Amino acid sequence: MKNRTIKLWILLIPIITFAGVGVFAQRDRIGTSQWKLVEANGRAVMNSNAYFEIDNDGTRFTGDTGCNRMFGRVSITGNRIDFSNIGATKRMCKLMSGNASEPAFINALERAVRYRQSGNTLNFYDRHGRSVLKFRRLVKQAPEESDVDAAGLADKKWFLASVKDRKTLVAVKDAFVVFNSKKKSAGGNAGCNVFGGDYTATNNTLKITEIISTMRACIEDDKMSVEREFLDGLWSANRYNIRNGKLFLYRGNVLLLTLRR
Repeated sequence: MKNRTIKLWILLIPIITFAGVGVFAQRDRIGTSQWKLVEANGRAVMNSNAYFEIDNDGTRFTGDTGCNRMFGRVSITGNRIDFSNIGATKRMCKLMSGNASEPAFINALERAVRYRQSGNTLNFYDRHGRSVLKFRRLVKQAPEESDVDAAGLADKKWFLASVKDRKTLVAVKDAFVVFNSKKKSAGGNAGCNVFGGDYTATNNTLKITEIISTMRACIEDDKMSVEREFLDGLWSANRYNIRNGKLFLYRGNVLLLTLRR
């Protein structure tokens, strides 16, 4: 009986491994592309800049509604897909004829439960099997030469260590920011809500703009108070310095935030 069980596991391992590889391959095909919206709820979409793109880790996405920047979380398992915690900037835009409205686009993303990719075409379906969104793969342009410094700011995970000049700070789980040099975006978790925005950095100057976040309320400890100070510090910073593995954000000569790698 024992030998039979061992043989069964030996037979199953390649099958499980192959299935896992297949899931990651599907995720990679979607996540390494930008997908332009061409159809929403059965209607053709024209003259629109709406698109989405899944990050390399396969758990977050960014994009544009055609008017506002958006971001949120995504989960992919096989051909199942789930978008959640979608946030967007709040600009007012007058869309040209042939566009999908912003609420319709976001609502369709939230209703999507299954996808099918065929070449450069990607379709999303709701739980009733109806097509809610259709995308075409965008060919990415070569990135412009980055103005991001070479001193080690970008492409690292910086965890919140202290606010202003306080020597101690109650630990806030997962409060961090990552500066993405390719997308020139800054995003992470403020301890309760996920957030994202744009940034530019030249020499030791820093500017973070269009910060948006989800609107979840957390009542544990002092999370919301620390979160507000964290996001205010990021938004207000105009200068930074890196010393001994720590990132110091300033406004002028005033220390706002200290973060560590």
